[in-house]
Amino acid sequence: MSWIKRTFDAWQSLLTIGSASELFIKIVYLVLIWSTIKLLFMGDVVWGNDYFILLSDPFTGPDRFAMLLNIPEVRNYYLLFALPFLGLLFAGLLGFHNVITRLAVWFLFVNLHFGNGAVSTGGHHLIQQLLFFHIFLFQVIDEKKSYLASLGRFFHHLAHYSIWLQIAILYLVSGVWKLKGDLWLDGSAMFLTLSFKEFGFPWIANSLKENTIFLQLLTWAVLAYQVMFIVLVWIKPIRKWVLLFGAAFHISIIFLIGITDFGLFMIASYSVFINNDLANKVLRKLRLRRAFNLSA
Repeated sequence: MSWIKRTFDAWQSLLTIGSASELFIKIVYLVLIWSTIKLLFMGDVVWGNDYFILLSDPFTGPDRFAMLLNIPEVRNYYLLFALPFLGLLFAGLLGFHNVITRLAVWFLFVNLHFGNGAVSTGGHHLIQQLLFFHIFLFQVIDEKKSYLASLGRFFHHLAHYSIWLQIAILYLVSGVWKLKGDLWLDGSAMFLTLSFKEFGFPWIANSLKENTIFLQLLTWAVLAYQVMFIVLVWIKPIRKWVLLFGAAFHISIIFLIGITDFGLFMIASYSVFINNDLANKVLRKLRLRRAFNLSA
């Protein structure tokens, strides 16, 4: 178990994934800004009192703070949740965030998420979990050698890789439940999904007369991907190809099935897997471009 001790010691002394975490925050915040602004155009239905769903408030005690927008009297003031949420996201996108603002982002999103059951997807559930872990992405420079600095770096690494694990668990659970049915095992799931005119493009549904070997292979490939992701993503030489396959799958969900929020949330979550050196280069270019625009 000495490698575990070496890893934990390294996590405390050097912040090796700081740029990757920062880029992840920016990309997730960007998608959340788009999603929130889009929902604000129908905010009275999604979060206000024009709702058409049954409101649920099953919790008692402190847990009720996660369901504030499920209280009819509170829904009159949904803008007090949505607008500060957007403000914090814009500030974070510009690099202005800390543990307090990240905690507030998570708290506000939890309430906005549980208050919008009519449009919620699995992507919203995932982002809720990832935003909790992102609270602990403390940015502590390596030059600081105090006990608190070491603890901050340790928690940053722990939270960063917990996000990896959370995404992998999502895929594993999804894959295991697919294995319990027949449609994914017999290779017909992709054909049936694309045949629903209500979710996708009618011309695609009309052109699919029967299941093809290509759709069967694609169905089994997606199933294998979800079950094996929790192992494959840790193998560095093939990680890029694993993520490219997943990104292609989620892009197809956006354009062929029309579940845009879910697809974008999943692709945004993939940014946590970006190599730290590459993330650092991207962030440096973004800073230079912003500095140039401000001076122009």
